[in-house]
Formats: sequence, C-alpha cells, structure tokens
Amino acid sequence: MTKKKIDYTLAKKVSQNAALAEQIHTIEKNPDFVVEIPLSKLIPNPYQPRIEMEPLALNELADSIKLNGLLQPIVVSSNGDLMMIIAGHRRVEAHRLLQKDSIKAVVMHNVVHAQLALLPLVENLQRSEMNPIENAIAFKKILDDQIVETQNDLAEAIGVSKSWLSKTLSILRLPTTLLDKVKEDKYSDITVLSALNKAPTEILGSLYIKIKVLSRNEALESIRQAIEKPTKVKNQIEIKRNKIVIHTLGLNESKKERVEELIHQIKTLISE
Repeated sequence: MTKKKIDYTLAKKVSQNAALAEQIHTIEKNPDFVVEIPLSKLIPNPYQPRIEMEPLALNELADSIKLNGLLQPIVVSSNGDLMMIIAGHRRVEAHRLLQKDSIKAVVMHNVVHAQLALLPLVENLQRSEMNPIENAIAFKKILDDQIVETQNDLAEAIGVSKSWLSKTLSILRLPTTLLDKVKEDKYSDITVLSALNKAPTEILGSLYIKIKVLSRNEALESIRQAIEKPTKVKNQIEIKRNKIVIHTLGLNESKKERVEELIHQIKTLISE
C-alpha cells in the first residue's frame, strides 16, 4: 500500500518569522488560555524528539515545580477525548514524579499532522540543549515519514541551515557503539562528529577518545591527519648506487622530524 504524502505547506510556515513557535510562546504566557488537564488524558507526541530524560535533571525540575509551582503550562492538541502533548513532555513527567493528578495546559485546536511533527522540534531547538543524536533521529523520522519531502524543506521549516541539518543527519552513519559513547559523554560538536565519518571504522573508537577533549579546530586537524592516505614507501625511498635518497615531500612535520632523527642516528653509527 502506497504511503500517502502529507501536505507540508503549513510546515514551511514554521520558519517564516517562527510564527507557529511564537504563537505557542504567546499563549503560554496568557493565563486566559490556560486550563487544568488530567494527566490520564495526555498522550505523547510520536514526533517528540527527546528520547531520553536524565533522572537528575528530571528530579531537579520536579523539585522546582514542587517549590515554585509550574511556571509555564504545557501545550497540547485536542485529540478526541485525549490531548496530545506538543510542548512540555519533561514537565508532564515531573508532575507524574510528584504524583500529581493534573497539569496546567494550553489547548491548540485544528493542529495538522505537520505541525505536530515540527513544532516540538522548533520548541526543543529554541529552548533545550538537545543531544545531537536525538535531533538526528527526529529529523530522519520526519523525512522517512514524508512530513516534508527534502532535507532543504526540513531545514527551511525548522529554521536551521541546510549544511547544519546535513551534518546532523550524517551522525547516524557512525557505529552504534560510538553513538552510545557520544551520548554518554554528552559530546555535541556536530561538525566534528560529522567529520568522523571520513575516518576508517577500525580507528573510530580510539580517534574519538583522542579528539573529544580537543577544541574544534584541533579535533578536525587530528581527524584530517588520521584519514590522510600515507604516501607509499617505495615512492619515497630511492636507491642510487652508493647512496639512499629519502623523499619527505607529503610527510607531516612530526614524520619529517622522525626521519631526520633516524638519518642522524645512522650517520652517527657509520662514523663510529
């Protein structure tokens, strides 16, 4: 059965002065729009980009809500008798942690499928320090489900550059074991992670351990050096009658210094 494409015209409007995101922010701050909704009536948004919630951060949020109350209502969309969460999944989980029965919310009506998919992304990109891997998975799901047709459309819809989106998606090509380590370390430099794709698989683990503590420029230089194809030795060593010529063109400085050191040692040995 052919999957029916979803009209993404409305999705593109998200990036036009962030109109939909601004609409959420406006109604969140207007007490006239706020209602109390039972937690039992809430259902998660299948396009919610946040996959994992850190227990420590969730407990801190719960403590803040217990002390100060909910400072910002969640945003939901009416879905029959139920309400789908558009913004505020962490706040909902914090309320459940506090064993509360209801939560303050703003209800948006006539929300289309594309908005359900894109608004959580916009909200998280603007407000949260999302794990780049979670972002990449969310972007891929939207593209796979044809909420938007191309990467360019998605970049426009959520207000990011096309190159940044492409780099973020490329992270998913890295081995799962490395992605798990990236999440554990909370490493988030997308440019560096994208560049790692160029390195041979067998050195990715050790290379990541090396570069994760470096600045971006230092990390990119380390990756560049790791993926340089070494010049074949037979093209660098030339034997002529009674002498050996070593060509250092193409070697980096550290290798040149090592060659010069070895030559010096050989000369010393011969002269003894």
